[in-house]
Amino acid sequence: MRTRLLALADVTDAEEEAWHRLADHAAEPNVYLDPRFLLPARDRGRAAADLRLLVVDDGPEWLAALAVTTKPFAPRLPLRAATTGGAFMTGHADRHHPLLRAGREVESLRALLRGARSAGLPGLLQLQHLPLGGAVERALAEIAAADGTPVLERRRVVAAFAPRAGVVVPEVPEGPGPLVDPPLAWEHMATDERRNMRRGVRGLARETGGPLELHDVTDDPRADDDFLALQAAGWKGDSGRGGAALALDPVAERWFRAVVGAFRRDKDLRVVRLAGGGTTLWTGYALRSGSAWFGFLDAYAEAHRRYSPGSIGRVANMTYLLATTDAPFFDPAFDSRYATGARIFPATRTHVDVLVATGGPAARGVLRAVPAARRLGLVPD
Repeated sequence: MRTRLLALADVTDAEEEAWHRLADHAAEPNVYLDPRFLLPARDRGRAAADLRLLVVDDGPEWLAALAVTTKPFAPRLPLRAATTGGAFMTGHADRHHPLLRAGREVESLRALLRGARSAGLPGLLQLQHLPLGGAVERALAEIAAADGTPVLERRRVVAAFAPRAGVVVPEVPEGPGPLVDPPLAWEHMATDERRNMRRGVRGLARETGGPLELHDVTDDPRADDDFLALQAAGWKGDSGRGGAALALDPVAERWFRAVVGAFRRDKDLRVVRLAGGGTTLWTGYALRSGSAWFGFLDAYAEAHRRYSPGSIGRVANMTYLLATTDAPFFDPAFDSRYATGARIFPATRTHVDVLVATGGPAARGVLRAVPAARRLGLVPD
């Protein structure tokens, strides 16, 4: 096995295929480290210019991959660290954990950590958004216990999650055409939340003059254009209000189209539209990486916001995905600050940011000193 550092621009066609195979067979899927998501970032300019891939390979097969950048560890200390929280990943990826080959998780992660320094990275590595209770966290815990690798938890957050086991999935009729009055898996929701959502469904049907319909528009050639227009029609289309609609930035729009085009070609894309009386109320994109589905982007019609079309669309989308696929979970990939997600999705998952010493005695000493430095204000929380 060897560990090396790759710039996105240097990834060859053969390496892209090996990377894709790793994503397909990852012990813990992560759509944000899928090559179909990251490789189009080569054209994002400065936002991704410092992004590198730390890779472990064994002959032609990749065993591990992690997206990293290098930046100052703390403003008041002359230290640098490798981190998964560079500009592009912070802005566009809500899950940062590495891809590890299923069945070889421990040896893959051990090689990734041990080889980071020799590959050219600093001796400190910050892993952000690491999900607890999964294959990556278990492998890290085993390595820390067996090898004495210092690991320091810096932060933990809780985000919405939808495991299949936590959802009572209704049957979805097969056949062409939209789902009229689409089923909503909401048994997990509190009584008042279900009541509010029912009111929203009735209000939208009344206001639009027709029952709600869920359309699978994945293969509709107009779907992406329609989504971009819907997103730009709301506050996100107003840069003066902090909006960052894709249509405002040609570079971002090209990246979006490249990402969804790659997943669409592999049949790993779902685009669904919630409508009523011919009016689009919400559109959402989901991407599949490995065995799981992840939320990507969505937008709702702000003219109907008082009836919460976004929440209804997200629950309808979750229901549809779990009812029509065998995915073990759907990760809406919301930021932990999205409080509504904690109410409408069936479960939560805790993510932690950890600091790992990968570079010998000096890095271990720094790690031991972090708690004291934090108390002195030298290291931010």
